[in-house]
Amino acid sequence: MTEWFFNSATVQEMTENPRSDRWRRDPPDVIPLTVADPDFHVAPEIKSAIISAVANDEFGYSFSDRSLHEKCASKIAEKNGIPATAEDVLPTNGVISGMWIAARYACKEGDEVIVNDPMYYPFTMMAELNKTKPVKWGLDYEEGYRFDTEKLKEIVTPKTKLIYVCNPHNPTGRVMTKEELKGVADIAVDNEITVLSDELWEDVLFDNRKHVSLASLNPEIERLTITQFGVSKAYNLAGLRMGYMCFTNKEGMKRARMEAFGASMMPTNLANLAKAAAQVILSDQLGWWLEGLRNHLHKIRGICERWFDGMPNITYPKLEGTYLMFPKFNYDMSSEKLEEYLVEGLYIRGKR
Repeated sequence: MTEWFFNSATVQEMTENPRSDRWRRDPPDVIPLTVADPDFHVAPEIKSAIISAVANDEFGYSFSDRSLHEKCASKIAEKNGIPATAEDVLPTNGVISGMWIAARYACKEGDEVIVNDPMYYPFTMMAELNKTKPVKWGLDYEEGYRFDTEKLKEIVTPKTKLIYVCNPHNPTGRVMTKEELKGVADIAVDNEITVLSDELWEDVLFDNRKHVSLASLNPEIERLTITQFGVSKAYNLAGLRMGYMCFTNKEGMKRARMEAFGASMMPTNLANLAKAAAQVILSDQLGWWLEGLRNHLHKIRGICERWFDGMPNITYPKLEGTYLMFPKFNYDMSSEKLEEYLVEGLYIRGKR
């Protein structure tokens, strides 16, 4: 049943009835490998909860989120090892708003924010929008995109007020080890630097890896860490814009809430349909889903590896987490030219 479910979405279905923008951009014979918006169908339990909310006309104002806060806190305490209470939780309209809130909370104009290179571009964008200076912490392909904390030490200055951490990492597919996380934690604590730990991909892991939350390492780093989670990647719900933040620093959370409210982002008032879905996701009903998802993605990873192994001048790191294969195309051409080369299907026609 589970295997069939994850294989039920087809390319023909996506092209004839596209559910996301990436399937509308290119001609029907092009399979888009762009944003991380999965194509498998949504779990029936989630659909039922949303349909029930619609049937009950749950479209009015709904400012009371106590039950949702409590479920988020319980999940964070049990699964992530962070001693959260309902008061430590801030629902957000997706995770990008959390990046913005963290920059507003930790920084003033001219401060420095450390961002990986490569990294999902909104991290840098949110730093720049808040008039801070992004400082690149490079990840090297030759080192397997290891998070070198000695390099991190070298770029920390008195102006460093925020470190963005993405684990599992977008786009390299790395899962940070406990030792790497401890290195980041020690540097942050020694220099009193706030950390935003984006853990959106916590459920998408390969080869029996275990996700470790940075804030769970010790009370010192917990005090400095804002951790954010979401539902879009594991459950294919990007359009619901549902995330949540945890900050057990009581005074810090109070200030973070004020920054969010001051921006009119209203992250504590999620859309009602997102709340309906969240109640199911934070329950114990979808264990079958996560197990099936991981089995399915292991198979997909194998297919991608076989394709890459058969293509000349392409190398790739072993995917550890996320479903973001991050190959290196050794073609000596710009990304724009590479896209044109691939879309035109020169491989298929045998032209190189």
